[in-house]
Amino acid sequence: MTMLLGTPPSGVDVLGTLRGWVRALPQPADLAAATGALGEWLGHVGLPAPEVSAAPVHDTAALARAYAVVGAVQAGASGLVSGVVGARWAPVAGAVALAGAVGLDGVLTTATCVRAVSHVGARYGFAARSDEERTVVLAVVATSLGAAPGVDDDRRRLAALVVVRLSVSRGPSELMRLLPAVGPVLDAALGAVVGARLLYRVVGDADRHYRARYLAERDPEQEPAAA
Repeated sequence: MTMLLGTPPSGVDVLGTLRGWVRALPQPADLAAATGALGEWLGHVGLPAPEVSAAPVHDTAALARAYAVVGAVQAGASGLVSGVVGARWAPVAGAVALAGAVGLDGVLTTATCVRAVSHVGARYGFAARSDEERTVVLAVVATSLGAAPGVDDDRRRLAALVVVRLSVSRGPSELMRLLPAVGPVLDAALGAVVGARLLYRVVGDADRHYRARYLAERDPEQEPAAA
């Protein structure tokens, strides 16, 4: 048996080599940062010109409803795809498909959240045209998802934080997709509800943030005189 298997050359630490290979694999934090960074980049691609209003109060209700629809369609499609390929057909293929759907959904959802917050900021005159403003956008998204960003967090850390919080917020719905009784239609419906509520909340939180910032930073001389 020893002759068939052979013996490792003297001085070679097999266990240490395996540990080195494991350490060389991408870490979860690195994967989250890469996913979030890609989503953040997609969210700012092709943003339209800022729509700045001179009014002290900016109505973003229509924007919230529009992004809720986008979130519902996006998350519903992801649920439908993962449900069709589901783990109930082939455990290994289903697990791989589910992981891929979660990763792609993380990228697209991050992009949609970033785009929504950027649109709200532009309505108040804070267009995300600089690195500083793009960092603020990510911080608003992360805060809306229940995170507590630090004052020194850069965009890479914030992007990873957004993806992690998205995974946490959608964890129960993702686990339900592994149940045999849950079909593609229910997957899609569940995803649509979660996605719509998520985007509606993000737009609402962004509106409160930029409204407060607008009122705090605008020039008092531009305020209308009291009657």
